[in-house]
Amino acid sequence: MCSKTKHERHEYILSMLGSNPFLKDDEIAERCGVSVSTIRNDRAELGIAEYRERVKSAAEGELNHSGEGELLDLNLYENGISVLETDSSMLFKNTNIVRGQCIYALAENLALSVINAKAALVKVANVKYSAEVHAGDKLVAKSTVIRGRGREYIVHVFISVDMSEVFRGKFSLEVHDGA
Repeated sequence: MCSKTKHERHEYILSMLGSNPFLKDDEIAERCGVSVSTIRNDRAELGIAEYRERVKSAAEGELNHSGEGELLDLNLYENGISVLETDSSMLFKNTNIVRGQCIYALAENLALSVINAKAALVKVANVKYSAEVHAGDKLVAKSTVIRGRGREYIVHVFISVDMSEVFRGKFSLEVHDGA
C-alpha cells in the first residue's frame, strides 16, 4: 500500500512500474488507495508514459522489465536460455500465483531474442500452462528455432520450475524492422 505523502507515493509508483511496466492506472490507483485521476497526474509529474506507450516501448526492447529475464545463453537462430526470478509484483491480487502474462512475456522475449528481433508480430501462439508458478520460483526458459524462412520463424519455448515444466509454447513470428 502507498504511503500518505505525495513523494512516498511517487517512489512507490516508480518502484511498481520498474518491476512491472504493464500495470494499468486503475491497478496502481487501487494499490495506492487513490483515484485514477491522481495516478494520471502522478505519472505526468514523473514523466511516465501511459500504459499503451509503455507496452509499445517494451515490445521495442526499450524497457528492461521483469518479464525479460536474464539471458544466460544465446545461439542466434538456434537456441537460447533465460532465467527469471518471480516476485510479488507478478501475482494475481490476493494470491501467491504468478499471472500468466508474466510467464508469457518471458517466453515471447526469449523467442524474440533467439531470432535477433527487436520487434515481431506473433502471428500464432499455441501455449499451454501446466502448473501454478508462485512468488520466489525461478523460471528457466529454453527456446529452439524450429524453422526460419525469410522474415518468418517458428520458435518453441519451454519454461520449467525445479526441472518441472510449467509452460510450453510454439510461436509463429514475423520479424518487423520497426518502419
